[in-house]
Amino acid sequence: MKKFFNINTILILAVLLCGIVGLWYVNANKSSGSKAIVDIRYGGKTERIEIDLSVDDTYHIEAAYPVTLVVKDGKISFQDSKCPDHLCEGFGWLSYDSDFASCLPAGVVVSIDAPGQ
Repeated sequence: MKKFFNINTILILAVLLCGIVGLWYVNANKSSGSKAIVDIRYGGKTERIEIDLSVDDTYHIEAAYPVTLVVKDGKISFQDSKCPDHLCEGFGWLSYDSDFASCLPAGVVVSIDAPGQ
């Protein structure tokens, strides 16, 4: 009969445990952002809009394709886009520092900045 806990099994379990602890640490230390930065690149020009995440609101962005952003409970998301693939709507809600989502056909990129940046 083979031993269940040989050195390879112990090493694999140790690596998995380190990975789980590392992921927990990274997620536990994320800070919520206070503002969203919206970069719009359309028609050869670039525009930057800062959105306060503490105020619930809906934003209609006119770009290569119209995009609707919704801010609710300190989070922001793409709610509607007239682009052909609608991938941006699948990013979900963004709220943590360095989170980002983009609608490349529309030329709209949303990123979150933490307080003090």
